[in-house]
Amino acid sequence: MEKKSPILDEIGRKHGMKVPENYFADFTEKMVESLPEREFPMPEQPTLWLRVRPWVYMAAMFAGVWLMLKMFTGIFSVERGETPQVEMTASAPEEGTVEEEWFAHYVDDYTAYEMLYTEGDY
Repeated sequence: MEKKSPILDEIGRKHGMKVPENYFADFTEKMVESLPEREFPMPEQPTLWLRVRPWVYMAAMFAGVWLMLKMFTGIFSVERGETPQVEMTASAPEEGTVEEEWFAHYVDDYTAYEMLYTEGDY
């Protein structure tokens, strides 16, 4: 089998593309000369609102997150059957005590049976 020479040996190293002399050295100067003249306005001094706005947005974000957490924890605690801690300021009725009234309004049947069972009165 006869070994063929590589393609580059057949074509040669000259490909016909050539960069003009000092092309890259003079490139920036030629580019600046070809661009039109344009004036850039001076930036205005930022107002108080522009300086404070990111802080206000961040504070609003944290307030929103805090309110959502308060709302969701309140919703989930009601679903679990937990009642919010409310301080009772009512006076005792004539026929019973404040504890009996609280027990009647805030303790469900399951909790009452569980309390009786753990006290040993079964």
